[in-house]
Amino acid sequence: MPAGTHPFPTKYASRTSRIRFNAADYSRQLMNDFLIAGGAIETREFQSPQDVASAPQKVVVNCPGYGGRTLWSDESIVPVRGLIAWLIPQPDAHYSLLYKELMVVARRDGIVVQPIPGGDDFGWNDASEAPNAKDAEAGVLLLKELFDRMAAMRS
Repeated sequence: MPAGTHPFPTKYASRTSRIRFNAADYSRQLMNDFLIAGGAIETREFQSPQDVASAPQKVVVNCPGYGGRTLWSDESIVPVRGLIAWLIPQPDAHYSLLYKELMVVARRDGIVVQPIPGGDDFGWNDASEAPNAKDAEAGVLLLKELFDRMAAMRS
């Protein structure tokens, strides 16, 4: 899209269609359907594959995330830290954007602001789960910079 045909302070912008769904709503729907169908939720700790095999249930949904590396002795599982900041939902925001290594995704349950310095591989092999307020704030400030530039263009 050439300059002047979009609200962003850049020479070019692009527009594309992508399928996105609201993960929170989808998870809630799947859980509701599961419970209506007679499913039950039981929280258990598994220390080994034998613990999983000894569960009396015919089906076990095991979602250990990075913990699967230890549980299944699978060194191919690599952590990827995805630090995000959340802004309050904004019903009129129907877009995603990438600006100076910052990804922003508008969702019904909030605006995801995720710094990705160096690109999509940011956070690769980082098992840290500690929040980093400094990085989150830097992402929000970078987004503010973009919107301040957009406001200046309209002035």
